[in-house]
Amino acid sequence: MSRNDRTILELTELSLESVAKVFNFLENVLKDYLLEIDTFETELQKYSLLEQYFICEYGSIYYSKQKINSLLKSRSFNGYEDFQIRFIEENADNFIKGVEGMRESLKKLAKNHKRKYGDFTTFKLPDGFIEEPIDFRLPLYFAVEDARDFEKRLGNKLKTKSDFKQEVYTILGDILQEEDIQLFFDNSFAYSTNPYPIILLYLTINKKTEFKKKMLQLYTSYSNYYLRGKSQYENYYIEYHSDLAEQIKNKKIKKTVLNSEGLLVDTGEFIELTEPRSHFYPKIKDKEDKQRFIKELKLFRLPEITKEDFAKILYNSFVHIREGYVEDTIENPELSLEQYLKKVSTESIRN
Repeated sequence: MSRNDRTILELTELSLESVAKVFNFLENVLKDYLLEIDTFETELQKYSLLEQYFICEYGSIYYSKQKINSLLKSRSFNGYEDFQIRFIEENADNFIKGVEGMRESLKKLAKNHKRKYGDFTTFKLPDGFIEEPIDFRLPLYFAVEDARDFEKRLGNKLKTKSDFKQEVYTILGDILQEEDIQLFFDNSFAYSTNPYPIILLYLTINKKTEFKKKMLQLYTSYSNYYLRGKSQYENYYIEYHSDLAEQIKNKKIKKTVLNSEGLLVDTGEFIELTEPRSHFYPKIKDKEDKQRFIKELKLFRLPEITKEDFAKILYNSFVHIREGYVEDTIENPELSLEQYLKKVSTESIRN
C-alpha cells in the first residue's frame, strides 16, 4: 500500500459553505450546462482543489451512465425542452469519461498535498491557472507519390503512416489498452485525415520506470520515421516545384489525376496556362526567374522535432505529467510550462 492509499479525503474537510458550493455546482451541471464537458471543465477551475475533487467524486455518482439512463427512461426531466434532453443524452458518455479521469487526477493531487501539509488551509493553485491542452501535434509527413515512383519502390517500400501506427501499438501495448492507444495516436500525431480536436486525455500508468522506457522507445521510433519522411518530403517539394517552374515558363501545366489507390498519375496531357490561370501560379517569365525561384525553394525546410516537442504530447495525454506541473507550480509559482516541459523531456524520455 502506497502512502497516498493510506491518506483519506473526507467531505467534512470542506467548510459548510464549500459543501453547498459543490452541490449547487453539480445541480447547475445538469440544469444549465446539460452535462457539456468543455463548459464543466472551464467552470470547474473557479473552485479550490478539494472542491474540484468532490465535485468530480459526486458528479461521477450522480451522473453515472446508469443514473442518466434511469432518469431518461423514467421521464424525470420535468421542465426540460426536448432538445435539452437530447443534449443531455448525447453529452452523458463524454461527461462521465472526462469526470472520472479528472477525479483520479484530482484525488492524487489532493492526497499528495494532505500528506505533505496536513490540511488545505494553505493550498492555493497559481493565479490564473487553467488546465488546457497544448495546441500541438507531432507531424507525419509523406511525399505525394505518382504511380511510377510507387512501382519503383515496391522492392524497398518506405514506411507509411500505417506502418508507424502499428509500431506505436506494439510499443505501448504493454502499458495501455488498445482504445487508449488509438486516443493517444489521434491526439498526438498530425495527418491529413485526422478529424479530431486536440484535448486533454486522462491516460494513466502503473509504473513510471516502464513508462519512461516506453517513451524513449517511442521517441526514437518517431524520430527515425520523421527524419526519413522529412528528407523525402523536402526532396519532393523541391523536385515538384522545380518541374512546375519549367512548366510555368513554357506556359503548359501537366495534367495529373488521382487513381483508385490515391496515387498521382500523369495523364500525358497539358493544360494551357492562360492569363486568368496564371494568377494562381508564381510569375516565371525567363531563365533568371526560374533560377531565383529554385534558389528560394532550396531554403525550404520542415521543422526539427525535439524532446521538448515530444513532451507536449505527453502533457496532453497523461494525467501524471500534468499532475507534476501543478505540484511543481505550487512549489515554484514562477515556473513556466515551457520550463516544466524541458524537465519532462529529460526525466520522462530516458532509460
